[in-house]
Amino acid sequence: MNAMLESFHQPKSAKINKLKTLYRAIQKNGPIKAETLMLQTNTTHATCARLLDELQKNNLVSVKSSTVSTGGRKPNLYQITPDAAYLIGIEVTALYSTISLLDLHLSIKQQAKIKTAHFTSIYDTLDFIITETKKLVTTANLSFTSIIGTGLSIGDYFDSFDHKKNDLTTEIKTLEAYIEAQLPSKVTIGSGVNFAALAEYRLNYGASSRRFLFSTSDMELRSCTLTHGGTPLSSNGMSFTFGHTIIDSQGPVCSCGAKGCLRTFSSLPAIKAAIIQRVNAGETSQLSEVVSSIEEIDFFDILSASENGDTLCKNVLEEAAYYYGIALSNQIIVYQPDTVVCGGTLIPKSSFFEVVQRTIAERLAPFSGISTNVYPAKDSYDIVSQGAGGIVLEKLLRS
Repeated sequence: MNAMLESFHQPKSAKINKLKTLYRAIQKNGPIKAETLMLQTNTTHATCARLLDELQKNNLVSVKSSTVSTGGRKPNLYQITPDAAYLIGIEVTALYSTISLLDLHLSIKQQAKIKTAHFTSIYDTLDFIITETKKLVTTANLSFTSIIGTGLSIGDYFDSFDHKKNDLTTEIKTLEAYIEAQLPSKVTIGSGVNFAALAEYRLNYGASSRRFLFSTSDMELRSCTLTHGGTPLSSNGMSFTFGHTIIDSQGPVCSCGAKGCLRTFSSLPAIKAAIIQRVNAGETSQLSEVVSSIEEIDFFDILSASENGDTLCKNVLEEAAYYYGIALSNQIIVYQPDTVVCGGTLIPKSSFFEVVQRTIAERLAPFSGISTNVYPAKDSYDIVSQGAGGIVLEKLLRS
């Protein structure tokens, strides 16, 4: 690994702390002017210049000229050198898993997508992923000495196996140690929505947002917040609590025991159950022509029917989007983020996001002091693996 990056792992010294602080500011906000860095890091001109020179000599920072002229010489802009070291980000799921080799800008340099549906043990799955990760690094003509560390999104995968949820921290540490015993890399295991939030922020909103909220709509409904570009605030194993926001205290009973949780209205299983109930009650749908029994429908059938103009499916999805928008607006009123990004399976389908966005706007209309922009997530199937790699760099610069 780059010698200076390696020194960031060492016990803290005043000099290392200053270098890390400056480097992290460039990583978060670059390309950036020296004058701005001085203000953000509270350093003098001489100290900032000396530290920048040292970062450049160690190939951690590079310089480019600004494209904006201020009348004199264009100022230099500082940015991190993306190939000074590499990161590995892995998304583990019960069907397919993704292994991404990333540079320090979280750009994908090499990638492997592997089928993991045939494994019934978490350890068998990890053994296979470890082998494929080693192959990927070799194919890229790299060694693990150039890898800062490995991040794995594995939180949702626990649900597929025997898992004691009250001992999640211990189990994660056990799995990290198991992987590190076979893979010459420091390993961090965490939640997929946390990693997706970090990558979405780093890649698309880092320069503009200081209070960031990310949510997903899928089998479960999850959320994560970041403040001032920091690490995700949702603890591992708890990101699903967004789905247990109570929308209607007289609504259906949720698995948590409460009535009217968001997941009973807006999750994919809830949408499927609502459609089956309404068809059995006599409403018409294209789905009756697709399957011999309405109970056989899957989520692909529902989404396809909605996009093909099926009124019942469209109405159920829009109702789910309405409740999802209500839950998000509640979070916005309390947390007051400047940016909200909605991801997951449902967001790009039919008019789901448009209904969510309209519902939030209507709910926030009385609160003129709240200024929040709501966006759909960028279309990337690799965002979780990119965020898994990103958390490795985040931990290094915060250690």
